[in-house]
Amino acid sequence: MSSHLTVDLRGQADWDTGRLVDPKVAWPTEAPLVPLRSLVSNVRAGSVATAGSPVITPGGLVARTGAVRRRSTKYQGKAFTVGPRGLRLGDVIVPPSPSGPAIFIDSRLDGALLSSRFTALRPVDPMLSRWIWAVLNTRAGRARRASLATGITVPSVKTLDLLDMGVPLPPLAEIMRLDEALASIEAHTHLEEEPSESTWWATADLRRGYDWEVMLATPRPELLTDGEPLGSFVQEVKPSRSTRHVEVPTELPGTLPVLDVGALGGRPPRRWVAADFTPVTRVDPGDLLLARVGEYSYATVAQRPAVADPGIFVLRLRDRSRGPALAHFLNGREGRAKRRMFLMRAIIPSLRWADLSRIPIPAEALEFDADVEPDVALADQLERVLWTA
Repeated sequence: MSSHLTVDLRGQADWDTGRLVDPKVAWPTEAPLVPLRSLVSNVRAGSVATAGSPVITPGGLVARTGAVRRRSTKYQGKAFTVGPRGLRLGDVIVPPSPSGPAIFIDSRLDGALLSSRFTALRPVDPMLSRWIWAVLNTRAGRARRASLATGITVPSVKTLDLLDMGVPLPPLAEIMRLDEALASIEAHTHLEEEPSESTWWATADLRRGYDWEVMLATPRPELLTDGEPLGSFVQEVKPSRSTRHVEVPTELPGTLPVLDVGALGGRPPRRWVAADFTPVTRVDPGDLLLARVGEYSYATVAQRPAVADPGIFVLRLRDRSRGPALAHFLNGREGRAKRRMFLMRAIIPSLRWADLSRIPIPAEALEFDADVEPDVALADQLERVLWTA
C-alpha cells in the first residue's frame, strides 16, 4: 500500500519533507529540522536470548506512562544486553509500533535483555540523549512516527525510515535548560514491573466457599477476602452508551474527545462528540476510568471533560482523593491478579460491574502516596515542556 501527497513548493524556504507533511503531524516548533541519523548511530543487537530469560519486548511497554510493565520469558532470538559490551547509559530504544514509548537506558536496566525488534539509538552527543527520548515520545513525535508506519494490521516503523525522519534541534543551550525537567519526567516512568509469566498448579478444595471458576484462576483465592470491595468506594457507575452515531473524526470547536481503551493506554483520541449532546456517557475530572475487556485495567483518573466509549467503566468516587491510589493498585501486580480471577468466566475476557465491584482493596493500598502513575500521560507532559516552555 502506498500513498502520495502533492505539495506546492513555490515560496517554501526549503524542501525538507519534515516541514511539508500534513499539519496534523508537523512539529509544533520553529526549531530547524535535522535527520535523526545525523544525531545518532544505530546499535546492533549482539546477544542471544534463550527461552526462560526475562526479556523486555515491545509488548511489555505501557504507552501512557512510558514504563516497562513486564518482561517476557517466551522470547527467543537476537537481543540487546545493557552492559559494557551492549547498550549504554543514555541510549534510546524505540519500539516498531508508532504508539509505543521510547525507552531511556539508565542504571535501573543494568544487565537487562531487550528484544532485537527495538531500534537502538546511541546519540553522538550525550547531552542530546534525553532530548531525543523526549521528542520521540511527544504527541507530535508519535504522530510523525505513525506517518512513517507501514502495514495495515500491525503498523510498524522501519529503522531506516526512523533514521531518515526529521526532528527539531534547537540550540544546545535551550536543550540543556530543559534537561532537568525532562530528567524528572523520565524518572517517573520507573514504575514497578509485573512478574514475568509463570505457570502454577494447586490442589483446590471446592468446599471452601469460593466459586470454582475463581479456584481455577489463581493459586491464592484468599486474595478475594483481603480488603474492602471496590464497590464501596464508588458513588455511581455511569451508564454505558454508544457514541458511534454522533461521532466526528476530527476535533472541532465545542467537541469532546471519546475515550476508549486505547486512549486510556496513552494513545491520542481518534473520535470526538459534540459537548452539548446529552445521550452519551460524560466523563468528569476526578472520575475513575477502567477497561472492561482484557487482563489489564488501564485504570486512569480523568483530568478533563470527555465522553466514554462503551468499552470502559466510568466510576464516580465517593472520595475523589482516593482515585490515584485506587488506579495505582488496580494497575499493579496484585490488582491485576484479582482482576484475572473474574476474567475466567467469559470466552472473551471481559468484566461485569457486579464482579469488578467485588475486587478487594487492601488498606495499605489506600495509604500509598508514592510511585503513583502520573495523572497526565507521558506524551502530554512532554508536549507541555518541549513546545510551550
